[in-house]
Amino acid sequence: MGPLISSIPSYTNIDLDCCVREMVNSDGCWNLDMFRVWVSEDTINRIISIPPHHPDSGLDRIIWTKSASEVFSVRSAYWYLKENSWNSQEDYWKIVWKYPCPQRDLVHVLRDYPPAKEVWRLVIPNQLKQRDSGYAATGGVARDQNGNWIVGFNRFLGVCSPFEAKVWAILDGILILLNKGYKQIIIMTDNLEVAQILNDMNLEDSGITVLRRTLRIMHSEREWRIKHIPRNQNLVADRLAKLSLSWKSSLQVMDEAPRDILDLLQ
Repeated sequence: MGPLISSIPSYTNIDLDCCVREMVNSDGCWNLDMFRVWVSEDTINRIISIPPHHPDSGLDRIIWTKSASEVFSVRSAYWYLKENSWNSQEDYWKIVWKYPCPQRDLVHVLRDYPPAKEVWRLVIPNQLKQRDSGYAATGGVARDQNGNWIVGFNRFLGVCSPFEAKVWAILDGILILLNKGYKQIIIMTDNLEVAQILNDMNLEDSGITVLRRTLRIMHSEREWRIKHIPRNQNLVADRLAKLSLSWKSSLQVMDEAPRDILDLLQ
């Protein structure tokens, strides 16, 4: 998005010496009413997907956003500088898909394998940016050992990547359950990448703020387990997220299941 000051009209009366903490309400959420005085709604929808600073988030640090690892390399810088010269519609990009091997293996090697995903993100950035530029929302539900409803929640995130939206859901769920006094929880997610990262006890210094905060809370509690589940077992959370996309509201906590999802609870 670039420096926030570049999104504020020059005629706006603003204190250029104000601190970020002055834009956060007492409940720890962004003061969006104040932001709306100065910036457009499109900018607001980018701000709300970024969590305000919190002690659990650790110190800010400089990262290289042009690579998935967040670490600078000459290779990633070269790809970034040359990205406008690539045309993903050229026929020679289709040659690799004609290679005689099982389709599933080919898709994994060329698209889903983490190093390959980094290359594709640099080679065809426009398509990936367009995919990630849509509005995102998150949702989740907590149940007891018998499957009974404990609490549900959802949140509109504005412009946010699918990966970060999944992490947001887990962070919201953890904080809600901690506030209710729960300590031993099994967290289920249908995103394999998120499950693998949150199970990595050696990874804590991520450049993604919401991920860094989630990891630090999980590491401090030591009572949280992560389990990957198929998407068809996560339909309630998906429905709650879709509801938030239409509501466009901040965090909503539901002690009772809304009528819109009762059919999924049968």
